[in-house]
Amino acid sequence: MSGQRATVLLLVFAIFGGIPNSVRAQGDEEAANGREEESAATQPDVKLTALFRGYDPLIRPNFHGKPVAVQMSMTIASIDQVSEVDMDYTVTVLMRQYWNDPRLKFPGNRSMSLDPRLAKKLWVPDTFLENSKSSYLHTVTVDNALIRLFPDGSILYGMRITAKMECEMDLRKYPMDEQSCPFILESYGYTTEDMTYEWRDGEKSISGLKDIRLSQFTIYDYKALQGYGDYETGRYPQLALHIHMQRNVVFFMLQTYLPCILIVILSWVSFFIDKDSTPARVALGVTTVLTMTTLVSGTRAQLPKISYIKAIDVYLVVCFVFVFAALLEYAAVNYQSRYYKTPRKSRKSKKTEIEEFQLEEKKAPLAVPENDGSSAPAARNGTTRRRFPSPKVLTSFRGGRKIIEDVNDIDKFSRVLFPCTFAVFNAIYWITYAV
Repeated sequence: MSGQRATVLLLVFAIFGGIPNSVRAQGDEEAANGREEESAATQPDVKLTALFRGYDPLIRPNFHGKPVAVQMSMTIASIDQVSEVDMDYTVTVLMRQYWNDPRLKFPGNRSMSLDPRLAKKLWVPDTFLENSKSSYLHTVTVDNALIRLFPDGSILYGMRITAKMECEMDLRKYPMDEQSCPFILESYGYTTEDMTYEWRDGEKSISGLKDIRLSQFTIYDYKALQGYGDYETGRYPQLALHIHMQRNVVFFMLQTYLPCILIVILSWVSFFIDKDSTPARVALGVTTVLTMTTLVSGTRAQLPKISYIKAIDVYLVVCFVFVFAALLEYAAVNYQSRYYKTPRKSRKSKKTEIEEFQLEEKKAPLAVPENDGSSAPAARNGTTRRRFPSPKVLTSFRGGRKIIEDVNDIDKFSRVLFPCTFAVFNAIYWITYAV
């Protein structure tokens, strides 16, 4: 029995004594692997530390040598607002700059993506937006920037920027105008002797414009240009992107032109209302004039106070003149109607005027126009008798005044004159500004 107990104790000791050894061996292996991973993780830091040893970010690459060639590419993320009043537009871009710094060469064939905060330790181009009113770099959740270092010392520096850019607009053909809004990049401190700018791949360096949809404009073209900015302190490299936009006129057709046309047509309704219905015709005329005034004021409030005349101003003013002329037309009809209904005391009766006219005709014979064959000429005792005027229109040459007795003829004439004149104006207007 004692031998069996000894054997069992030896087995238990062997089992429970070997487990700590295996656990210890596994722990040692994991520790070794951790040290290897830590060594691999810190290897780039060791390279960067050696790479930036003696590096001065205040001195440009190729100092006292050839200019640094900075290449640009850009993605237009969005164009948020185009303002005619402030003459600017808001744009968000992903701007990327490429250049080579021989001091940052390192062995290998793989690039390294670095933390954007490392930009403070690098020399970067002093690019600024020349026609910017305000701008900012996106910082949510961290600075929206990237730095990528290549083995040959090439550097990619990208950032996301939103800027309000100045855009001088020519609004003479508004709202059928086309605008070219610039986005200008320029070096602030380095002249062309120290640095040059160029687009990385010509106009293909610009992307994203085809996917942008604006409420009032359609982007139909763009130009990527390279130039220089001449100042008192020297010539500075410059890149420019010109975005060509055409305004969509459909909105203005529905909001401005169509209401104006309907208001003008509405003012013509008074020509078909009886001249004795004074309240109806006056109310219609005054209402259309006030409505047109409100429409003109509301449209002009959305535009800058510029000195030249815009296309929409021409249309609004002419429509206002048509509406106002329709109101004045009834004033003329009403005046002529009252002229015969309530004659002045100094004015002689119609019968007396006719008698005096016949008496003067006998004393001073007048020549009768050529006979058209419808009636025989009236000639007695060497005198010719003049035909009496039509009962609708009585013309008195006394005082050089023409009197229209049938005032309905004014409305009949206006029913043809106003629509024809307005149609001719529209034809000339749309040919001039839309074609």
